[in-house]
Amino acid sequence: MGETWAAAALDAWDALATTALRRTRRGVKILGGPGGGAAPLWPCTQVLWAAAEVASLGADPPREELTAGLARFARGDAYAATPRGRRFFDDNAWLGLASLRLAEVDGAGEHVDRAASLATFELSGEDPSGGVRWVEGGATRNTCSTASAAWLAAEVATLRDEPGLRAFAERSIDWLDAALRGPDDLYGDHVRADGSVQPTRWSYNQGAAIAAAAIVGRDPTSTARAALARFHGATLWREPPAFAVILFRALLQRSAVRTEAHDILAEHATRLLGEARDDTGWFVDGGIGSYGEHPTIDQAAVVQLLAFLALA
Repeated sequence: MGETWAAAALDAWDALATTALRRTRRGVKILGGPGGGAAPLWPCTQVLWAAAEVASLGADPPREELTAGLARFARGDAYAATPRGRRFFDDNAWLGLASLRLAEVDGAGEHVDRAASLATFELSGEDPSGGVRWVEGGATRNTCSTASAAWLAAEVATLRDEPGLRAFAERSIDWLDAALRGPDDLYGDHVRADGSVQPTRWSYNQGAAIAAAAIVGRDPTSTARAALARFHGATLWREPPAFAVILFRALLQRSAVRTEAHDILAEHATRLLGEARDDTGWFVDGGIGSYGEHPTIDQAAVVQLLAFLALA
């Protein structure tokens, strides 16, 4: 079955590469969808993650050109969401984490250097009362920014013996547990400026929190089980793949429920191949959840989900 999943992952990558990657003199530009305009930073991070996964399957995606293309987003010590946009802390954490996965595949120290620099940038987003702001100058403190920052900081601290980053990760997890973790062991979306909580449970928030907790030696099993109990079947189908992939990356690599997660993902992926894939190889049919106007982000996520099963 692994070969079947691998072939499907590579086919999904080929569909993305053929219609949403454009070579330029400055590297590869990632489009938001087939033949569309340039993608913002977050879809680009998912494409980098996908490139790392298909490279693990033996393909040769243009990793150097893709990372060179990041230069258009560079602003100071981090990256903006768009070339003239604001710097979001979750975007930069995802980029750091994707860079670490590229480093595992390529052994390139530059990827680790980028991740370490971005982990330091995440420190500047920490609010004095706890949590990491979503965006520079913003007032909300979000699970997606706090948990992803903690995950990145913990990874870098493990690689480079950075006690300051580990302490930051620990503080971030403590704040998440106190401010956003509910009695169902799942995390709400964010704390507003007035201190109230936006309680929506999204799969990627659970995944980032699970991964961060596991790396610093805490036991995220209760959240992992609660996430699996919620995100399966129709509920999982409605999630954007770009959210679901972060949950399953964490569950398959950083939790005690790997077998259960694998089985749920295999069922989901079978439905993806049977109902969501259109005639061009893009996964946009069957009412599958989507992240708005940039289908590239979800296509890249599907590549990863299929690759996880192939590499299991």
